[in-house]
Amino acid sequence: MKQLAVLVMLLLPSLISAGQVPSVCHNELSSWIKAGQTLAIVDIQGAEEFKEHNYAGALSAGSDPLRLKKIAARLRHTKGKVVVVSATGGADALQTMEQLVRGGLTRSRILLLEGGMEAAAANAVCDCCKPASIGNTSK
Repeated sequence: MKQLAVLVMLLLPSLISAGQVPSVCHNELSSWIKAGQTLAIVDIQGAEEFKEHNYAGALSAGSDPLRLKKIAARLRHTKGKVVVVSATGGADALQTMEQLVRGGLTRSRILLLEGGMEAAAANAVCDCCKPASIGNTSK
């Protein structure tokens, strides 16, 4: 099992760049949020990272599999895209995507945030992502 995880981590960047894993960049996600597009954002950052920087309305799952299972059950009957946000957009995001699929979400609805919140934070300040203390919810 550990070997598989190492293999996934090594191959993830090439899979994303080859278009095998659906992803969205921060700027496109920002435009979807501003346009009011129907979507759900599942944030798997740690609690401290989530407080520092997250997208408005993001569902905070952290690394809790039970919470993620509940989120998957809730999103199963909704419409729109589901964007998985992690700190770096790495293997943890891919694993979360697989957990959401096992929880009943259609794979075609799920996207990963390219580069995670580290890449988003490197972008210019925008209105779509703010510290949790100024209005974002962790449902």
